[in-house]
Amino acid sequence: MHKILSKTPTKITKSAIVHTGPCVFRGLLLGTDGANDPVITVYNGLDNTGGEIVPTCTYDASALGLNGVTGMDPGIYCDTGIYIEITCAGTVEVVPQYAPYYPESALRWKI
Repeated sequence: MHKILSKTPTKITKSAIVHTGPCVFRGLLLGTDGANDPVITVYNGLDNTGGEIVPTCTYDASALGLNGVTGMDPGIYCDTGIYIEITCAGTVEVVPQYAPYYPESALRWKI
């Protein structure tokens, strides 16, 4: 079985739709300004009314190094898409890691 590890990374800095359609969420990397703790929630959906796939969490901006949810294998299947909600008084960067899922093509894989 072949797996696509992640789609080309894209950085987001505010709440946004990351992907529309079926996909597999693999994790995220988080960068902060070192002073303002961000609150992040990841949803299976196109807004914050979908089911939570990463529960709401406040990340410690003063922690040294990368923060975030990483290394999810085999990942979490999202049938609708991925929406990331970000609340932060300062600067935060989120790089989601996911792979689109193509159920009706040669690129599909077992979930």
